[in-house]
Amino acid sequence: MKINFPRFIIDKPKGEDVFEGQSQTKLAINISDYIKNADKEINEKDESTKETNIPRIIGIEGSWGSGKSNVVATVERLLPQSYYTFTYDSWGHQEDLQRRSILETLTNRLIQGKVLQGEVSINMGSGKRHTAKWSEQLQMLLSNKTTTITKSIPKFSWTAIWGILSVGYFAVSSTILNQLIERGISFRFIWILTIELLPLLLVGGISILYALSKGKWEIFTTLLTQKNNNTIDEQFTSSEEPSITEFKNWLQAISDELDKKKSPMKKIIIVFDNMDRLPSNKVVQLWSLIHTFFAGSDFKNIWAIIPFDYVHLCEAILPSDNEKIDKFKQFINKTFPIVFTVPKPVITDYRKLFKTFFEEAFGKSEHDEEHICQVFMCLEESPNPRTVICFINELVALRLQWSSTQLRLQNLALFVLKKGYLLYNKEKSLEESLVSNELFDKVNSFYPQTDSVRSQLCQLAYGIEDEQLAGELPLRNVLLNLIKKGDSILGYATSSHFVPVLESILSSAYITDDSLTNAIKSFSTLDISIFNEEEQEGLYKKWDALANMKSNVHFTTVERDEAIYTLIQHVSDTCAKRLVESYCSTISACDLTNGADYYDVLDNLQRKINEAGKNIDIKEILRKREVTPKLFEEYANTAKLNYPIFKVSTNNEQLNQYIIEGILEGRDSTVSMFKLLLKDQQYNFSKLRNELSDRIGHWPDDNSNLRLPALVNRLLYDEEGILTTRLNASIINSKAPAICVEAWDEFSKQGNEDIAAMYIANGNDITNFEDRMVPRVSLIIEKYINYTSLINRLGNSGSALYKINRYMIEKCIGEKINPKYVAQNTQIIMNTLNITSDVFFKQFNQWPFEWDENDISSYSSYVLEPLFEDYKSNPGSFTHGLITLAVKAMEGQPEDFLNSDSYWISFVKVFLGTQYLPSTNKQLTEELKQQLDYVISYNDIRDEELLNCLLSNSPDTSIFISYLNDKMSAYFAQNDVTSSKFQVFGKLLPKLERSITADTCIGLIEHFIKPVYRETKCAEIITSNPDFYLYVFEVGTTVAQAILKEMLASEMYEPIHKEIETLINTEKKDSNKNNT
Repeated sequence: MKINFPRFIIDKPKGEDVFEGQSQTKLAINISDYIKNADKEINEKDESTKETNIPRIIGIEGSWGSGKSNVVATVERLLPQSYYTFTYDSWGHQEDLQRRSILETLTNRLIQGKVLQGEVSINMGSGKRHTAKWSEQLQMLLSNKTTTITKSIPKFSWTAIWGILSVGYFAVSSTILNQLIERGISFRFIWILTIELLPLLLVGGISILYALSKGKWEIFTTLLTQKNNNTIDEQFTSSEEPSITEFKNWLQAISDELDKKKSPMKKIIIVFDNMDRLPSNKVVQLWSLIHTFFAGSDFKNIWAIIPFDYVHLCEAILPSDNEKIDKFKQFINKTFPIVFTVPKPVITDYRKLFKTFFEEAFGKSEHDEEHICQVFMCLEESPNPRTVICFINELVALRLQWSSTQLRLQNLALFVLKKGYLLYNKEKSLEESLVSNELFDKVNSFYPQTDSVRSQLCQLAYGIEDEQLAGELPLRNVLLNLIKKGDSILGYATSSHFVPVLESILSSAYITDDSLTNAIKSFSTLDISIFNEEEQEGLYKKWDALANMKSNVHFTTVERDEAIYTLIQHVSDTCAKRLVESYCSTISACDLTNGADYYDVLDNLQRKINEAGKNIDIKEILRKREVTPKLFEEYANTAKLNYPIFKVSTNNEQLNQYIIEGILEGRDSTVSMFKLLLKDQQYNFSKLRNELSDRIGHWPDDNSNLRLPALVNRLLYDEEGILTTRLNASIINSKAPAICVEAWDEFSKQGNEDIAAMYIANGNDITNFEDRMVPRVSLIIEKYINYTSLINRLGNSGSALYKINRYMIEKCIGEKINPKYVAQNTQIIMNTLNITSDVFFKQFNQWPFEWDENDISSYSSYVLEPLFEDYKSNPGSFTHGLITLAVKAMEGQPEDFLNSDSYWISFVKVFLGTQYLPSTNKQLTEELKQQLDYVISYNDIRDEELLNCLLSNSPDTSIFISYLNDKMSAYFAQNDVTSSKFQVFGKLLPKLERSITADTCIGLIEHFIKPVYRETKCAEIITSNPDFYLYVFEVGTTVAQAILKEMLASEMYEPIHKEIETLINTEKKDSNKNNT
């Protein structure tokens, strides 16, 4: 018989092991052997010991579709014919009452199979033992549990209703007729009769019409006989489960019956199949029943086999309590004395299984079989027989729908395997899934022609036979959806048909004025450089087309437009300029509701143009625009110093009036705008100045709005020096203390610095002054008080005067100062304000210290001795003037002024050698002579530092050399010197070099050298000046021999031993010559 392929596979266990390793057959043999051996062991026991040791229940564990049902079918085939297998489909009976359903289904099957015959005695739920046929017993068991309640509800008949209405009508009509007759109104008898019989006439007429129209003349029978359904019966039926006792008694009766009868069926195996298909609540119910009746009971001739999925049971019974899984495992072990596990086949087994089922469905001629098998094994993480059968049956259904000439079977297989990803993906739509590269995850190597395969998958998903249309449709839908939302389309740029589909979308009616912005946003996510030149050219044209569409979009509100910025970045220069011109033209005509928005939009537009590298200046495009002062205020305060750029202005006269109103009303924003416009030649504020001056001059005492008038009044004052017009001192003195102690949020408002400055200028100070206000007051305080007056009041630590004076010095703030006051009070200012000299002089060196002849006599009050070093280390105009004053004053000092005047001694020490006293001049050389004479007279140095300072700075040569010659000839050549004197003059006499007479040399040897040459310090001086002293020894060699020989023997003179030895030898030669 010819078999037609493809054909569906029946998903029913056959008891055939299709796996290569025959693992299911081996498992079935073990189970059947276990059952037979257990029964054999029971049968061989004595009657007294015929009691089962373990429950006759077997668990077969395996995942869904792993072949548990097939193992059971194999077990049934392997057991002898004396075993009757009853399979209870748990899933099929899930809506039934389980105990009732099991007994009913089992008993009917056994009766039909003639396993149960004849009569049987069973203990009923009432406790009585009942004997009857099995079928009757079953009917009794089930009927006893059905209760029907009948309830009758009375119902009025039509006759009764008309009767009641007629009685009422007769009573009312009779009463009315009697009253009318009593009043003398008479009626004919015929009319009275008609009125009384009117209800009967109406009923008869209506009944006749109804009978004629419906053909139902029995209505008259009903009316005459009164036989009608005058009650409504309602039945309430309820079915109950057999009790636990009844269930056990019934199963025990079946088990006992199998022992008594001579039927070939001696054992029953009840299989609870498809439990892993049940929902969680049903699993719990059935599992409880099985555990109660089979794990805890002893039915000798009844076995129970329960195939189950451990994971499914865990999820059903313990859905969220992972900590109790171990306990649940113990519960399963308690339920099943033995559990057999369906082994998981190896990959070769599944390949054989797949091949068997595939060839059963498609025959052996399908060349895509191996390819499909590999793809299936790759994508199906945990395959089992049932998943294989389901897959192949789905594939058969799809092949029957699509002929083999249209689509390859391997592509159909991919669609079946990816159906969940395509059709039931919660994260992506069908279109997104079809165009995504995830579609080919794990199977890229099996489908190298992805574009062609994708198109065929699209055909299957949409049911479209046109392959090109199917290939473009998902991409079109995806792109449309993304573009409508303004999302990125870059992820689909590499998809086939991308450019033509995108171009068609951007050229279609899909892009409206409302969707244009999102279309531009989506298009901007695309990197055009990844396409070829032809595609790039087409896409660039789309940018220009979108720009042209945007140019025609009308808008009435001034707000940022990101679409415009994006277009400027991508379109050509010509198109960009045309777009900007259109945009500026439209925005210039828009009604303004907020001036700040106008500047913000235009400023951002210009920045975006610059960022895009387009040479477009919107200032050249914009028209001049005059707005109200309020709008101008908003615009200017946002633009700050850039407010003139975009040609926005306001009426000058209106502006003056607006500002004065803003000042009086306390509007800070108005004053902020005014500060920006103050120097703008376009606006004249003379009207504002005059009106404000007049108001300040007549300011009422009770008006506390002081800060903004004070601020604007100062800003309008364009002259140097202190303000000539300002708020009355009494008003300031009364209001300022409260203002200056307010919280910073309030005190920080502009203009309060003027209040504080005026209060200080009025002779007051403010304790604990706010540090953050100090800079602001410091910058403007000289408009209310001159710097000299201010610095004359230094205040106390933490006060306003203290902080302001210190801040001004530290930041070099100040315009005019009296340098003489500062010079005289330098130390007081520095100490009081706790500032260093370099900070102090950095500030005041801005101003020159100018002195005259009258100041020379007061030099010490200006040039302070403790600050000499500070003057020197901080050069500048101020310190320069001070030092030159002191130098001039020094020139007038009397002779010997350095002998005792510490002021001048300190001054010379500090400034000698500087630009102010570059050398020891004649005046100082004379003072040097006095210092040296003191050494000679008192054998001591009066001030060694001063002496060294005078000597080291080039004393006047003529005066100094003359002085040394005189002292050498008149004193040192004739008087013995001490070490102290030699240490001073021993360094000075060498300045005379060799212009010394022989007698003077001899005198120096005898009186200047001989007394001290043995001392170390003196020896160092001699060796340091060898030219002078060796010359003296050479000239007076005769008297110097003893000294020279001793020097030659001394280590102190080692540096000049050679020269000394030469002098000694020369003397010897000369002596020999003389002797000869």
